[in-house]
Amino acid sequence: MTMIDTIREAQNRSLEQIRTTQEQIIEFNERIADTFTSAMPDFQSPFAEYLPKPTELVGTYFDFLNSMQQANAEFASRIVKAWDRAEVAAS
Repeated sequence: MTMIDTIREAQNRSLEQIRTTQEQIIEFNERIADTFTSAMPDFQSPFAEYLPKPTELVGTYFDFLNSMQQANAEFASRIVKAWDRAEVAAS
C-alpha cells in the first residue's frame, strides 16, 4: 500500500465517522423539532415574506464555499505545477 493509499483510507474512515455522527445529530434534532413544533401554536412572523428561508441561506452559503474550494484547488494546483516545472528544469 502506498502512502497516498494510506492517506485516502484515513480520510475515508474520518468521513465515515463524521457522517455517522452527523446522522445521529440529525435524528436527535428531528425528534426535538417534532416535539417542539407540535407543542407550539402557529403564528405569523412580522416581515417573514421578506426573509430568506433557512434552506436558501444554507444553499447560498455552501454554493459560495464550493466556489471558494474550487478556486483554492485551482490555485494550489497551479502553485504545484510552477514548482514541478522548476524541478524538471533543474534536472
